[in-house]
Amino acid sequence: MEEFASAHQGSKGTGLASNPLHRYCADPDLVMIGDRWYLYCTEDGLPDWSSHAFYVYESRDLCHWTRRKILDLEQVPWWHGGQGAWAPCLLVRQGRCILYFVADGQIGQAVAPGPTGPFRAAREPFIARGDYDCLPIDPSIFVDDGDVPYLLWGNGRAYMARLSADGLRLENDSVRSAVPDNFREAITVCRRGDIYYASWSENDTRDPNYRIRWSSAPSLDGPWIAPQVLIKADHAKGILATGHHCITCVPGRDDWIVAYHRFARDGQGDGCHREIVFAPLDFADDGAMVQVRPQVGSYWYPAQDLVTP
Repeated sequence: MEEFASAHQGSKGTGLASNPLHRYCADPDLVMIGDRWYLYCTEDGLPDWSSHAFYVYESRDLCHWTRRKILDLEQVPWWHGGQGAWAPCLLVRQGRCILYFVADGQIGQAVAPGPTGPFRAAREPFIARGDYDCLPIDPSIFVDDGDVPYLLWGNGRAYMARLSADGLRLENDSVRSAVPDNFREAITVCRRGDIYYASWSENDTRDPNYRIRWSSAPSLDGPWIAPQVLIKADHAKGILATGHHCITCVPGRDDWIVAYHRFARDGQGDGCHREIVFAPLDFADDGAMVQVRPQVGSYWYPAQDLVTP
């Protein structure tokens, strides 16, 4: 277990260093459980994204972090040394935590009694290569009203399907797919009030112009509005390849946070040396997502802000 922090100043805002995790990381999934933030992500900084382990990062403020190993691919029965450990995401169901993750270009599933593990992987891939007309990577979770969970995934084509109530099975008769605009990968959905928002990454993670677009609709069946830019590179600031994000709502509040990765700003940054940062996400009066203007620093949200005076 490792503990580390980024220096910050003042109240909640963007006072953090550029890389608050102090590591190369990518593909964030940020969830709040109780009064703690838990971040699941790809360990980066290796050629061809070849990490073979997953870690969870725990924090009370998006600033001070504890890192714990939760799953090694050597513990995954169906992994035989192929492609690495990518893009985990978490679903909490019936007192258990379910991790969906990518290994060898397939989506796996592992279960644990809590967010820090230990996770035990299923014996077979949850979504295997060839099951659907896409590369099955980049899973994400959406839970709709009525506590109905969905899994999203895909590269080249986006897929979404309902999960069983316990999160352990895919409801095959619910699978739907689409290719939104210039979709590449990392499809995710969230809901605010009566509006659904889909957002995704365009271009390639090694492309400095990797970026995030969004669309909205009154239901998951649409109609979806014309896609808009949510986050894009700011070349003047040296902020490049802003993509593969997640969107998190602080429970019980209308406070929204987007986590995304970009080329690390330490002089080594490229498609295999990436950093994760956080930013506030705002909405216009008409419900439109307000474009996020990338900052050199990262956003922090201290736990005491969850306490109502």
